[in-house]
Amino acid sequence: MNGWWKVRVDAAVWCVGLLCLATLLSVPRPGRAAQTATDTVQETVNDVLYLLAELKENSRAGQRQWEIEQVVRRAFNYRDMAERALGEAGAGATAADRRQFVRLFVQVLRDDLTDRLRDYSVSQVVYLAEREEAEGVQVVVAPAGLAIDARMAFHMVVRNGGWLVDDVSIDGTSIVASYRTQFTRILREGSFSDLMEYLKLKAPVA
Repeated sequence: MNGWWKVRVDAAVWCVGLLCLATLLSVPRPGRAAQTATDTVQETVNDVLYLLAELKENSRAGQRQWEIEQVVRRAFNYRDMAERALGEAGAGATAADRRQFVRLFVQVLRDDLTDRLRDYSVSQVVYLAEREEAEGVQVVVAPAGLAIDARMAFHMVVRNGGWLVDDVSIDGTSIVASYRTQFTRILREGSFSDLMEYLKLKAPVA
């Protein structure tokens, strides 16, 4: 065989071999489980606790808010949560109003999560159980520290191949349901602009 041709054939075989190896490595292996709902909750809680510890100075409040908001946007099914919290009371809102509402809702969610976890450390958060629900699973968490202890349940759903937080219950009370009660009352007594002002006051930007 011509030496030049043999080099080309050997190179082609080598490339095919590399392609096959890459394909094999990309195929999920048996026993190599994907991230569980509890893994997702633990990662989310740890990220928030890390940011609270690293950016605790008042001078870094703005950066702390921004970083924790990115955690919420990554880990929460926040658009659906916002729609459920707004409910039928916001049926007359324009598309622009709804976009502004979702943006402010994320900030309220960010600050509520921050306030809930502010007094704890990673070692004080215990993951008790993962239970199946109608549309996902519930991850039960028990922070235990100097603050008043309260059991938290993260309701998780699969979206785009990964777990997202779809609601959080504090001692059995859903935060989405609590938001909806507040928002419905404001819209019944006032306007959508009143609701926007309420959300801005509830989660001020540092």
